[in-house]
Amino acid sequence: MTSSTPATYTTELSKGQGAVEETLNLLQVWEPGMTAESLAERVVREGSLGRSTAVRTRDLVQRVFVRRYLVPNDEPARCLKRLATRRADRAVIRQIMLVYTARLHQILRDFIVEEFWGRYSAGAERISRADAEQFIARAHADGRISPSWSPVMRVRVARYLTGALADFGLLSEGRETAKEIHPFRILSGTALYLAHEVHFKGFSDNSILELPDWKLFGIARDEVVRELDKLAHDGHFILQYAGDLLRISWRYKNMEECVDAIAR
Repeated sequence: MTSSTPATYTTELSKGQGAVEETLNLLQVWEPGMTAESLAERVVREGSLGRSTAVRTRDLVQRVFVRRYLVPNDEPARCLKRLATRRADRAVIRQIMLVYTARLHQILRDFIVEEFWGRYSAGAERISRADAEQFIARAHADGRISPSWSPVMRVRVARYLTGALADFGLLSEGRETAKEIHPFRILSGTALYLAHEVHFKGFSDNSILELPDWKLFGIARDEVVRELDKLAHDGHFILQYAGDLLRISWRYKNMEECVDAIAR
């Protein structure tokens, strides 16, 4: 299961931010077994990313698509492609993309958990680029950034952080330096996906409650139980929860069946 162990921040988020539309386009072209090079060559040849240059296309394929959705295996890409092909709710697909992106980029995960939800809970209406710069300054001070970034890079990464949150629907889009905070809650399809992902990785049912990804949606253990209970009432599985012990009788035999249920 994904670890929440603190990690040193990198600037790699700058290669794509959320890259939601680009990822959807790449999923249309990608087929299981494709190498990064063959995917990039086909995308360039067919112009699947519009006016994107060959260099930019290869960057998106190798440093965004591959690292988020094909490593350590291609299950994320397979599931997302299946969801997109079956015309699943676009908002659910975007939330699942957020999960995989935050797993790769610790700076994005922490910015959402610490800054976005902290300000959301306090009733703030906006998050500014200056807020992101202050978050980065604190990360410098507590050792999460090493070696030190230049002032220019701090400003750039701050812009990418707020831009990524806009891409994933947490903040308003646009060029404003202070973006409006949007209401944001986990969707049932996303919760169903995450629970089954933990299950099919071989972890215990109780491990679902400890998944760090729930924090991206601002929900704690009791709220996760409530989300799972809703899914049980919808007939996706049978749930028992008592004395902090979670047990689930699973209905779907693999992630493909789970994805099909989400898309219905």
